[in-house]
Amino acid sequence: MTTGSHGAGTLLAGRYRFEDLLTEHAGAHFWRATDTVLARSVAIHAVPSEDPRARSLMEAARLSATVNDSHLLRVLDADDDGELAWVVNEWGAGLSLDLMLQRGVLAPERAAWLTREVAEAVAAGHRQGVAHGRLNPEAVLVTHAGSVKLIGYVVDASLDPPVTDDPVYGALDERRADVINLGGLLFASLTGRWPGVAPSSVPAAPRESHRPLRPRQVRAGVPRVLDAICDQVLQPEGSHHVHLTTAHEVAAALADFTGGVGAVEPVALAAMHDEPTVAVPAPSATDDEPTRAVPDPEDHPENDPDDPEATQLSAAVPDSRPGPAMEHTALHREPLESPDSLRPMQAPDVVPPPPPFEDSPERPLFSTTERRVPAGAAAALEPTERWDAGTGSHQTGSHQTGSHHTGSHHTATHGGGDAGPESWLFTDTDPAPAQGNGHEGRGWLRTAVVIGVVLVTLVAMAVAFTLGRQDGSVLSGLTGGDDDPTQASQTPSQRLEVASVEDFDPEGDPSDENPEEAPAAIDGDPATAWTTVTYRNRPDLGGLKDGVGLMLDLGEDREVGSVVVRFATSPTSFSVYAAPRGATSFPTAVSDMEEVATRDAAPARAAVRLDSRPTTRYLLVWLTELPPADGGYQGAISEIAVRS
Repeated sequence: MTTGSHGAGTLLAGRYRFEDLLTEHAGAHFWRATDTVLARSVAIHAVPSEDPRARSLMEAARLSATVNDSHLLRVLDADDDGELAWVVNEWGAGLSLDLMLQRGVLAPERAAWLTREVAEAVAAGHRQGVAHGRLNPEAVLVTHAGSVKLIGYVVDASLDPPVTDDPVYGALDERRADVINLGGLLFASLTGRWPGVAPSSVPAAPRESHRPLRPRQVRAGVPRVLDAICDQVLQPEGSHHVHLTTAHEVAAALADFTGGVGAVEPVALAAMHDEPTVAVPAPSATDDEPTRAVPDPEDHPENDPDDPEATQLSAAVPDSRPGPAMEHTALHREPLESPDSLRPMQAPDVVPPPPPFEDSPERPLFSTTERRVPAGAAAALEPTERWDAGTGSHQTGSHQTGSHHTGSHHTATHGGGDAGPESWLFTDTDPAPAQGNGHEGRGWLRTAVVIGVVLVTLVAMAVAFTLGRQDGSVLSGLTGGDDDPTQASQTPSQRLEVASVEDFDPEGDPSDENPEEAPAAIDGDPATAWTTVTYRNRPDLGGLKDGVGLMLDLGEDREVGSVVVRFATSPTSFSVYAAPRGATSFPTAVSDMEEVATRDAAPARAAVRLDSRPTTRYLLVWLTELPPADGGYQGAISEIAVRS
């Protein structure tokens, strides 16, 4: 029963007092009300009893009440008193996703976490045969405590029936529509644009041939993994990936990206637009943004109608509000990660450089003809009597008895003018120039001999280099050293020309990995490199696939004896595969080739001998374990050389 008109202050069923009308659509009303018995805020959907939707509203309330999941704002009461049909739900104090997107898009980790939470709730309902039916950004609420709640599960769809025949996806049942809208929630959180089939006030996603563009085409910096998940859900027919057709599959795919829920879960609603910081070992006092305190629940009482953030449904805001300026926001900072990093890259620990080496005292290139006394032996002599070999004078204490003092390099003697029997060949300091000892010409003779030897050596090296280039023994700086298998070979080998190179990622999702960088591996410049994306958790490409690599085209069948790979980082485990003789096109799978060499934990320059000496046109360098990098593990090949 009701008293008075159905407006603010109306007491419904003698218990629920209408406070604020949040939305009104086609005769259906959504109120914030007060439960006067329990003194708490509640949400009420209501339509006149004569409305054709009244019966479906009651049925939706019964279905929603059967789904037991903590993410749902539960149905507390429902009735049709002959004047109004109404459903009472829990009240959620927080902010809906569409309003959050007005402030800016979410960090990729936050977007994945939010969508994962919604997907788990939807999957729980689907297991019981119950779909949301109208899943959109307005139906997703983040509370002040940082938890996700779903608004109007089943109930919203009963008041505004969803489209069952979409021009893009064709005939849709409610569960299929929920899955497509899950992909839309992830897309919208990353780009600020809505591609789902349920109506929303969030600006529509740009489309091409009636299909939404991929998130990476709308906004730069979207991780490839999340871009692929959106593609798997929103464009299954045109996707090159495994299709995601259930809410459980979407939740599992996002769980692989986010890892543990606590790793990216915000501590409060205020932190939703901040970068996740749980991966940082210790808090930094130099963050770009001030630390935000966790809001006290008492600061946002559920029964305060003046609190703008206490509104759980963004439809209270007119649909004509301007769209968000996603590209320019001070509330969202782009993450410090590469486009394919599976987690934010952390700034590497600052390790102080080692102290510089002490300068060694300068030494003469050649010994002079004078004899010098080591410091230890000179110290053993009487300090008050030294013989100056340069001037032929004695020094006693600080007084000189000769006519000229030339330095501190002396020859020990016991009184005579020539050096005595206690003479030494070298000292720890530079010698004074010898004067008039009759052997001055020897130094020049030695210099001339050394210069001649150097010239002969340079000529020999030039001849050897020329001959080496002719017979292929020089490998452009890649061969030589202990890691070159061709050194032990007595048969001269030649470097084989590589006609082209492509990235090879048949198990990838998408099936390419920085293809534009592949030519850097054969350009002869070690400063450039082809790199993989960054994989998290494990060096074996995060356990996501068997490997990734580069496919080389030699132009025609050639006999191959060895392959030399220079890595930008190490250690890297890799294998070499050869296509069958006579193949005329790039293989499409590793199983189409034969493994001819393998090496674990290879250093920065690694060479492998192909004992079978295959005759092939196509060679695959296949990386199976990657070296550590910021935020995970990443491989990088700067040069590859193939030898006969």
